[in-house]
Amino acid sequence: MALPIRTLIAHCVNQVIRQYYPRQYSSLCHVYAIVGSNLISIVLDRVYRPVAGLAAVDCGGGQLMTMLDNAAFANPAGGSYHCWIESADDLVSEREVVDLTFRHNHTYAEQNGFRWQRALPPDFLWGQQSSIVVRAPLHAIPRAFPDGMVWLQETDEGWQWMMRQLQEHQSAFVTLTSEALKLFQAHLAPDSSLLAHPPATQTPASLLMAAV
Repeated sequence: MALPIRTLIAHCVNQVIRQYYPRQYSSLCHVYAIVGSNLISIVLDRVYRPVAGLAAVDCGGGQLMTMLDNAAFANPAGGSYHCWIESADDLVSEREVVDLTFRHNHTYAEQNGFRWQRALPPDFLWGQQSSIVVRAPLHAIPRAFPDGMVWLQETDEGWQWMMRQLQEHQSAFVTLTSEALKLFQAHLAPDSSLLAHPPATQTPASLLMAAV
């Protein structure tokens, strides 16, 4: 049975990144965000962009895994932050948020000293911002979230860091996007009309961002 389009996109991005980075894939949120935003933009013929900033994840049992190290974006050694995807056009009334790394939350949490005490997370989050992102200021993040929700906040430092990633590693991201697109096309039914014509969005948002 054919997978829903969103599920297929998430699957293809995950498969390609795990193939290229079999050991560190669960910590490569920026790669998921960049390759994912490219593939979504191509398949849906819309504009999506990779986003970098701060995040918090409810691990259950009163444990909140926070990724709030904004200074990490200027630290060559890295640190604790998060990357995700957002729609960047006006074709819908409310911004969409996509997190293709959500499937790895329990693994990442346990690797960082947290005991996961919730049901296993869904493979990805994708929907209107109000249904996915917990609304709260940084100083008042609640200790527990509803299922399928996460706290996110883009920062200027995250934006600048993402621009550097796009500019410095553009060739690698083009290769990964191409591989993900090939895998996506391989899963389409022979009579599928999806991608039968070149999309109006010829250049994914992340590549346009890199050229700024």
